[in-house]
Order: sequence, then structure tokens, then C-alpha cells
Amino acid sequence: MPQTGIEGIEKAVSSLRNIKTALDRMMESLDFVKVSGLLYRRPGIGGVESLVEWNLFGKPINNIACDFGLRNPQALAFAEECLILYGGPVYSHRKPETFSFNARCQVGMHCSWSPRSSLRLSDYGDRLEPLIERAAADIGMLIRKRAAAITSLEQFCDLLIRNDDWMPWDHSHGALRAAEYAYLASRLGIKPETILRNLEPYARVNIRSGVSRTIDAGIYLQNIMRHLEITSAESVGVTIGKDGA
Repeated sequence: MPQTGIEGIEKAVSSLRNIKTALDRMMESLDFVKVSGLLYRRPGIGGVESLVEWNLFGKPINNIACDFGLRNPQALAFAEECLILYGGPVYSHRKPETFSFNARCQVGMHCSWSPRSSLRLSDYGDRLEPLIERAAADIGMLIRKRAAAITSLEQFCDLLIRNDDWMPWDHSHGALRAAEYAYLASRLGIKPETILRNLEPYARVNIRSGVSRTIDAGIYLQNIMRHLEITSAESVGVTIGKDGA
């Protein structure tokens, strides 16, 4: 008998539930904790967290893709603040904590999953188990060979300014990544002129594309550096206030 509309909906809902349950179990086996929806977080070392966010698409769902990301929460919060304040009208009304992470690896592209950077259920005869096994193996590889090497803020800062093939600038929000790097570099004692010089190669394309059309990338970077001075001064003021209390 042909499938009715209601039966088709019920089947799609059941398939979606099965995929999400399988992802939950897989991510738990990799020591990730569910944050919300399809976002998972793995406690890091040295202030650097690992995150994975899944994307399911197709009608019915056939493609499963994900991004693997690294973040320092304080650096990301500072970067979002800078984007809202100095990124122009496109971002001025954006709420903080919009980005779960920014420095990212598109897992399907890096691990050659398919032309659309996803794993397709149809390629596995609609069998979910082997697809999940492949995903778990590739994410485990990224943890062992890539994320496991980032065990300090110094190493994460170095990663942010480099353009590694597994976590390139082109896959990040450039203006946000610039502010993340500037925040960490400043905290690590790198001089402002060195920070700006290191960011200069990314200004014309990656950083410029991450701000409103009316905003000059160079001015945006200068504003980031000024904001670092302001927040540092405020931190010193709070410390002095506590000491004097």
C-alpha cells in the first residue's frame, strides 16, 4: 500500500529521533557533554574547550555534517563584544553569546566525507550504525592528532594566528577570530604593534568580510586594541578597589 502523508511524517520523526539518539551516544563515548540541540562540549586542558555541532539536512534527512571547534570562553566573549561595538550596523543589535565557537574545522571537508562535506545515509544502505562508526572514528582522530596538541592558551593563540589547513581562517568569522587572537596575545604579553602586524595579512579579505561594508578593517583592529586597553584598565580598577576595601 502507498504510504500516507501521516505515515510519512511519523517515519521522518522516528528517523530523526533515532539519528539524534545515536549522536548523543556517540558523543558521550567521546567524552562530550550535550549542551543543547546538536551541540556538544568536551572539557579542555589549559582553558581550551573542544566543541562539535551537527547539522542534519535532506528531505527526508539523508545528510549528516558537523563542525569541530576550539574555544577559550573569555576570548570568544571579548570577541563578540568587539564585534557588536565596532563591527558596524550589521552587528550592533546582535545579542552576545550568538557564537558557540568560531575557530572551526569542517570535519566532512577535512576527512573527505562527500562532495557536500557530509555523511549520507543512502551511501550506507540507510544503515545508521556504520555511518556513526565512521563519524566517531574521524572525530576521534581529530581529537588525538589535532586538539590533543592544544593544551595551553599559548598554543591556542598560535593556532588562531596561523592558517592551518584543518582550521583555516576561511572557515572562521574573520573579524571575530582577529579579536580572539588579540585578546589572548595581549594576555600573554605580546606587544600591541606585534599583534597588529601578525593580523595584517588577514585584514584585506578575512577580517574585512567579517564587518559591515562601512567599516574599515584597519579601524576595526585599532578599536579592538583600544578596547583591550579599556578592559585591562577596568580589571586593574576592580582589583585596586578590592585591595583597598
